[in-house]
Amino acid sequence: MEGSQAKYNYFLKQNIFESKSESSLFVYKRQQCKYKPYIINDKCPSPVRKISNTPYKVLDAPYLKDDFYCQLVDWSSKNQIGVGLDNSVYTWNAQTSETIQLLEIEAPSYISAVKWCYRNDLMAVGDDNGTVRIYDINKGAILQTYENHDRRVGCLDWNGLCITSGSRDKTILLQDIRTKNDFEIKFSFHKQEVCGLQWSPNESYLASGGNDNNVIIHNIRMSNKPLYIFRDHSAAIKALAWSPKENNILCSGGGTTDKSIKFWNISNGQLQKSIDTGSQVCSVKWSINTNEIVTTHGYSLNQIIIWKLPKIERIAVLHGHSLRVLYLALSPDGENAVTGSGDQTLRLWKLFPQIHQTSFSSHISLIKQANLDIR
Repeated sequence: MEGSQAKYNYFLKQNIFESKSESSLFVYKRQQCKYKPYIINDKCPSPVRKISNTPYKVLDAPYLKDDFYCQLVDWSSKNQIGVGLDNSVYTWNAQTSETIQLLEIEAPSYISAVKWCYRNDLMAVGDDNGTVRIYDINKGAILQTYENHDRRVGCLDWNGLCITSGSRDKTILLQDIRTKNDFEIKFSFHKQEVCGLQWSPNESYLASGGNDNNVIIHNIRMSNKPLYIFRDHSAAIKALAWSPKENNILCSGGGTTDKSIKFWNISNGQLQKSIDTGSQVCSVKWSINTNEIVTTHGYSLNQIIIWKLPKIERIAVLHGHSLRVLYLALSPDGENAVTGSGDQTLRLWKLFPQIHQTSFSSHISLIKQANLDIR
């Protein structure tokens, strides 16, 4: 077994780090886009800013899984992109282009979820065995290891210094990383795998999406019953995003047989709007710079769409990935996005306008202020 493991590690290292001239991991590719420019919605009443239909960088990401039930890409407040590749986690610095391997777990286990903590240099990492590890970037070490799930951890989100994990075992666990004790809170309302998690900006409400086609709103003060269960989707829900300005508005996106994005008001539990996107919704993010959202899609169009609110009008449709666009994260300044796909590439796009006289640090201050602004 030791010989086989050594041989596996040797070939894995060869494939990730060696190519004809340089590392094949996060290599910048200069490619000419073969697709036609995006189409601007003719009904848009005002001039639309120019949005490039090509990514400004394309990076190799070997072994990036084509798995709807994983969460493998995230962008930190310090401008580092974290990505899970097979049984390892890497970071790519968006300012220096430096690549670092953070950790490696024993094969054949694999990384199934990564999530940065916006308040400090911590990353939560989930794997297919149900383990959650908390990694400290500054110390270069694992701070905590939790083995409270029985099956794959496919989604993670932070609430302060508490990490929330969703699993194929149908449960959601909330764990304070300052302790080594068992989980603080457990939600068991989904009937199938938990696919998506998102805390509201004020950190009072947790939205979860499941393979049971339900969106569930949890109140942290009510662990014995959900606040709402929305059953309007007809496929699994992985894509979830709260409005950064209104703590009571949630957007959710449905899978292959659903194809819709829906907007919910949790103040009254009502569905506000729903629109058919035409393909599987894999992820959604709400812009902090504009009144827009961006969605990524799988079967069958593999595209990226920017939507203008409140009318939910398409203002840009971008192509580039050859397989479904499963992963999406926004830069801390809110201008750029990174997308990841089963085509084993990461693509960086300039999507949203710059907010003048704003830096990465001040944007984080805005985010923190939004978290305190309970509407």
